[in-house]
Amino acid sequence: MTVQTNKNIPYYLTAVGFFILLKFGFTLADNNDLTFLLNPTDKLFGLLTGSHSIYLSESGYFHENLNIIIDKSCSGFNFWVLCFLLFTYLTVKHFDKTLSKILTIPTALIGAYLLTIFVNTSRIFASIIVQTQTKGIFLNQQHIIHEAIGIITNLTFLILAYILIEKLLIHKRYNAKFA
Repeated sequence: MTVQTNKNIPYYLTAVGFFILLKFGFTLADNNDLTFLLNPTDKLFGLLTGSHSIYLSESGYFHENLNIIIDKSCSGFNFWVLCFLLFTYLTVKHFDKTLSKILTIPTALIGAYLLTIFVNTSRIFASIIVQTQTKGIFLNQQHIIHEAIGIITNLTFLILAYILIEKLLIHKRYNAKFA
């Protein structure tokens, strides 16, 4: 383990601590507690599809014309917290100053949140399109298709985010050496 890695351990442990607290909080959360993720996702989804929803606190955001509900299970919470860990890990290792490392944690939380809204909306939209196209073919397998789209979408965006952020940070550090 390098000296730099040792210096980063407190920041990584802080991020993991937040992750554990957030995951525990999620087990206790309901739709009302997750409106910070559900509402913007629903609004963006509505803009994308032209569909309007009504919010039912027990059920979630109901889109009558599509016959779908965007609820706790669709919140993208797990993607958000995983993305937060990923962003924290990537950014902490690229900074030398303590303040910069400290600021990576809230920045990673916010950046992961913004990406989550976009990815979650994309995932729901893709799921609706694919399920509509495959309804006649895979009538009894729609839940598997729904899950597969979620896995593929989330994993793809996590990998792309990792590659993009890593390249940007390496490029920034490389240019800073020559500035």
